[in-house]
Amino acid sequence: MMYFVHFNLCTATVLYLKGNTVNRINNINGFPNITAYIKDKIARYEAVEKNYCNFFDFMFSERENVMAEIPDGYRIKKITYGECSDSIKAHAAAFEKALSGVQKSSIVGLYMNNGVEWIETLWCILMCGYRPLLMNSRMTDEMLERVLDDYSVTTVISDGKTFSANTLIAKSVMASADGGTYTPDVWGTEIIFMSSGTTDNVKLCAYTAENFLYQICDSLRIVEKCPQIVKGYEGEIKLLALLPFYHVFGFIAIYTWFGFFGRTFVFLKDIRPQTLLMTIQRHKVTHIFAVPLVWETVYKEAMRKIRAKGDKTYNKFIKALKIANNNALIGNALSKKAFAEIRENMFGDSICFLISGGSGIKPEILEFFNGIGYHMANGFGMTEVGITSVELSASRKIRNKGSIGNALRCTEYGVSENGELLVRGKTMASRIMQNGEESVTDFNEWFNTHDLVVCEGGRYYHRGRRDDLVICQNGENLNPEIIEKALYVKGINRLCLFADENGRPTLIVSIVDCFSSEKLRAYHKQILEKLRENHLNDEIQNIVLTSDKLIDKSDFKLSRKKVAKRYADGAYKIVDLKNTEAHIEYMLTELEGRIRDAFAESLQMNSDEIGVDEDFFADLGGSSLNYFALVDILKSQYGVELDITNETQLVTVKDFCKYIENKNK
Repeated sequence: MMYFVHFNLCTATVLYLKGNTVNRINNINGFPNITAYIKDKIARYEAVEKNYCNFFDFMFSERENVMAEIPDGYRIKKITYGECSDSIKAHAAAFEKALSGVQKSSIVGLYMNNGVEWIETLWCILMCGYRPLLMNSRMTDEMLERVLDDYSVTTVISDGKTFSANTLIAKSVMASADGGTYTPDVWGTEIIFMSSGTTDNVKLCAYTAENFLYQICDSLRIVEKCPQIVKGYEGEIKLLALLPFYHVFGFIAIYTWFGFFGRTFVFLKDIRPQTLLMTIQRHKVTHIFAVPLVWETVYKEAMRKIRAKGDKTYNKFIKALKIANNNALIGNALSKKAFAEIRENMFGDSICFLISGGSGIKPEILEFFNGIGYHMANGFGMTEVGITSVELSASRKIRNKGSIGNALRCTEYGVSENGELLVRGKTMASRIMQNGEESVTDFNEWFNTHDLVVCEGGRYYHRGRRDDLVICQNGENLNPEIIEKALYVKGINRLCLFADENGRPTLIVSIVDCFSSEKLRAYHKQILEKLRENHLNDEIQNIVLTSDKLIDKSDFKLSRKKVAKRYADGAYKIVDLKNTEAHIEYMLTELEGRIRDAFAESLQMNSDEIGVDEDFFADLGGSSLNYFALVDILKSQYGVELDITNETQLVTVKDFCKYIENKNK
């Protein structure tokens, strides 16, 4: 049974004071607190020349601090900054030899997943005098190849994938090292990020070491205004390396900000939900920075579990959450006690700080995480300008409104006449390249992000993208981000408003795994009612339902341009409300195929070897361990809890199809 305490002001005040006790962090070079350590290190870095050679020395100066923790069976493998620094210097000679035919200062692609090898390869490329291009592994091969061709990238270093350009496998190059130490004569001058504004348009944004200095200086403002971000657990600060380092959010907010100050990164074996939660608790992770899509997934799973406990428990939870968010006297300590079971089944109690960035986040998600005792803040950044703001308030009420805060120390915000966010400052990329053209940044001029914002009380609130606005025949502009929130109906997967190829406002509604004709019609009816309530029924008349998801696994966020293109190409399976039976039959066929795939994955077989009526144990030779793996796969895909007492009754593909169909009804 879920545990809730009775809230009263006396208890709240006592626990609130306890929650503000002094937090001590290990390994800060003898300084009395981490803030003093941060100020000193920034001051020392400001006093030297801003190049990647000095940046490297400062990044790895805390040699005894643990840089990485990696799951290694039942053990946790730890690598210090000193060990990584020595390894980079040893491997750089091998990279210098492997890149001997590549002209110095040219671009070398880096295509790898997060890991110590990624960090080592990045610095080896710089140390050998080249400019690393951090390749976005979520882009299609076609787009990546186009970038390599447009910018004459002749060599890519990868963790296994090959390209039309000369491809070096990082592990093979490292294995060829002869044990010597490389002494660089010239360093690379830029790190280059990839940004995809549309499905066919890629920008390259180049950052110098000086640009990163100002980003690091900005981190001091965060620490001074929001001490919660440097809280640790048992003397440690550990960041989950969830966001890819090739992403500007992952590179600056995770790797640069925390790596510069010698903190620990925890790397994941894989990104399955169960692995994620187990890693966080086992390694006692303290900080998680992620895009809203990640937080939304965790939130939905948590709410599903709470609802499964019955209406009484659910209503109790909602009431307690509301009290926690509305009462300023209730600190994190009381919230942790009140929502102990939820936290235990989620991230545990080591988590000190959560940041969401990359796109807008729903208020109910912020209210959930902040209400149960985690500190979640919203931030803003983009590939062209770096990370420019984070909400720094200690107040839950303020954080829950979704503010992105105000510009940090080395950045300035403005708002255009059209309500678009303007940014200027030396944290921005020094050069931006697109379509073969290059622009050098004037740090005194405003850069138009084309993100719509409003400024209230000195805080900025994100309101979507200017180029996503849908223009109606009467000339009225519809803001999809606001309208999608207003029209959302509980139970659907996602909404997306865009202009079709004829300019007509179109609302596509994603209904995933719905096996009921009544439900499909009910969803459509509720959407129509929401349109009437919001006086949008005249403007938005084209409403389509699809059984497909609108966000791919490779996407960080919803791309309305991508959705519009797929819709125009006929890529979505559209529900015919006049013939819902045909749609249900199609859905069941699709479900059967996916469950066969889950059987195959858990049994390490090919899906075409699995019959829909074959017994998991008797016919297919599955073990209990295989079955538990199957249950875990289906749970993560469909969010259904399997009744342990009935497990033996679910042994065929058809059994599971029927079970999931009934659960979703």
